[in-house]
Amino acid sequence: MEENQNYLFQVNLKGMISLLSEHLYSNPNTFVRELLQNGVDAITALRTIDENHKGNIRIHLPDSHRAELVFEDNGIGLKEEEIHKFLSVIGESSKRDALEAKDYIGKFGIGLLSCFVVSDEIIVESRSAFSDTAVRWTGKADGTYYITPITEERPIGSKVILLPKEAFRHLFQYDVFRKNLDYYGEALPMPIHLYHEATADWINEGGTPWMDPNTPKETLLAYGRKAFNTTFLDAFPITSEAGEISGVAYIVPYKTQFSGKQSHKMYLKHMFLSDDDCGLLPKWAFFIRCILNTNTLDATASREALVYNESLKQAKKQIGQSIKDYLKTIGQSDPDVYHKLIATHYLHLKAIAAEDNELLRVFIDDLPFETNKGIRSFRNIREAGTTFYYTPNIDDFKQVRRIAGSHGILVINAAYTFEEELLRKIRHLEPELTIETISPGSLLSTFRTVDVSADPELADFENRAAAVLKQLGCTCNLKRFTPEDTAAIYVAPQENSALKNNKSPNTANPLSATLGAFGNQKKSRPVLCFNADNKLIERMIGIKDPYVFPSIIHILYVQALLLGKYPVNDTEMNLFNEALHNLVIMGMENFINL
Repeated sequence: MEENQNYLFQVNLKGMISLLSEHLYSNPNTFVRELLQNGVDAITALRTIDENHKGNIRIHLPDSHRAELVFEDNGIGLKEEEIHKFLSVIGESSKRDALEAKDYIGKFGIGLLSCFVVSDEIIVESRSAFSDTAVRWTGKADGTYYITPITEERPIGSKVILLPKEAFRHLFQYDVFRKNLDYYGEALPMPIHLYHEATADWINEGGTPWMDPNTPKETLLAYGRKAFNTTFLDAFPITSEAGEISGVAYIVPYKTQFSGKQSHKMYLKHMFLSDDDCGLLPKWAFFIRCILNTNTLDATASREALVYNESLKQAKKQIGQSIKDYLKTIGQSDPDVYHKLIATHYLHLKAIAAEDNELLRVFIDDLPFETNKGIRSFRNIREAGTTFYYTPNIDDFKQVRRIAGSHGILVINAAYTFEEELLRKIRHLEPELTIETISPGSLLSTFRTVDVSADPELADFENRAAAVLKQLGCTCNLKRFTPEDTAAIYVAPQENSALKNNKSPNTANPLSATLGAFGNQKKSRPVLCFNADNKLIERMIGIKDPYVFPSIIHILYVQALLLGKYPVNDTEMNLFNEALHNLVIMGMENFINL
C-alpha cells in the first residue's frame, strides 16, 4: 500500500438525492417555493443585461388537457454546457459566485432536487439568452439524466415539467396548489399567473402595501387582519439598514405569555421564507407580530431560516430600536392606542422599561402595579406619598397585605418578573422616593408591645402558649395589632434581606428593624404572634384546662400557617385534626352533662 495515497470520496447519487430532497426540507410543498425561486432568479439574471426586461412566471396545473405540471419563466435560460454544470452537479450553482449574487434568492444548487419528492423525474426545457436553440434535460431520481435537443423555435426562458407521483397528486389540485402559491409568492415583484382548465389567476396582483412606509395605517391593519386572521391594536412601519429590512409590526390585541410564540411572515428578497421571526425580534417583543422582507441577509441551505451572523445581530438591534421609537411616541400621536397598549401589554412594557431608562420614564406613571390597596398606576402610588414598600415574593405579599393596609402602609407585590428590578431603577431615577422591602417579620415591629410584666394573666398566657409551641419548634410573642379579627400571625425565620444583598440595614426605615428579641437572633426560629386585642385570645387567657388550652393553640398555629400560605405537613395536619377532635368531644360531653 502506498503511503499517504489520496482517494476520492464515493457518492451514491440516488441516496444523496433522497437525502437532500426528502430530508432537507420540512414538507413536500417546498417544491413550489423552489420552482418560484429558480424562476425569479432567472428573471433577475436577465435583467442584469436588460434592465427593462418585463419578467413573468406562468404555471399550468394538471387538468383535463394535461397530466403534468408546467412551470415556465421568461428568464435568462441555460445553455447545454450550463445544464451539465449546474443542473447535474449537486451543490453547484450559477449564482453563488456571480457579481450580482446578492440579488439572487438561491445560491446552493440543490433546490430543484425538492421536486423529486413529488415526481420521479424532472424535465427542464430551456433556451439561453445567449443561444438560438433550446435543449431538454431529463433527470431521474436514480441519479441519471440525459439531454436532447429541441428542434422547434422556443422563446428565451425555461420550463420545468413534473408528472406527479400518485401519493402527492393532491398537491397539484387547484385549491391546494393555489394556496401554496399564495403562501410563497404573493410578495414577488413579477407577475405570477396560474392556469387551470379555462381559468387564469393573477396570484400577486395585490402587491406588497406593507413594504411602503407611506401606506395608511387603515390599509396596514386591513392587510394584517387578512394575513393573520385577527385584528390588531395598531400597526407601524419597521425598517433596518442592516439587512435592508422593511415591513410592518402589529400590536396583538390580547395578553401574551413571555414563553409564548407568535407567528410572523418573513420574506427574503420578496420570497416567503418562514412563519418564524428568524431571530430578528428582541426577546421582549412577544406582543409583536411582523411582516418583514430582507434583501441582504443570508438564508440557510433549506431556505426556511436566516443564518445567525453579525449582520443578523445588527439588524435585530435596529429592529428593536425601531419598536422602541414607536413606543416612545405613541402616547403623543395616539393616546387611545397608548392606553390600550398599557392595559393589554403592561408586563412586556415593564420588561422593556427594565432595560431602557428612557422608556421607563415614558411609561412609568401609567404602568399598573398590584398593591395591598388594589391595582394602582405608579402615578397613583406616588401621589399617595413618598414612602412605600414592596415584597419580593408572593407569599410575603399575601401575608402582609391585609395587616399592612390596616396600618396605612402601601405595599407593592413585586413578585412578578422584572418588577423588583423596575422598583430599584425607579429608586435610582427618583431619589426623593423611599422604596423599601418589607417582610412579615419587619411588619411586626410596627405592632404595639404588650407589657406582660404589668399583667400576670397575660404573662401566664404567654408562658403557657410558649410551652405548647416549644414542642413545635416555634417561639411565642404577644402584641396588639389590627385588624382585631386576626388572632395570630405565623412568621417564618428569615435572614435580614440587607445582609443577603451585602448591604447595611437602613436604620432610618422604621420597618427594617425586627420584632423584639427574636428579630436579631442569629439562630432564628419561627414565631407565632398572638393578637392581645382579639376576642378569642382574650377569652383564652381565662382558660386553664390542660386539654382545651393546648388544643386551641394547636388549631391557631395551623390556621396561621394556612393564612400565611405556608405549607402544612402531615404532622401538623394530624395535630390540627386531633385538637379539633378533642374540642368536639369535650363540647359534646359538656352538652350531655347539661
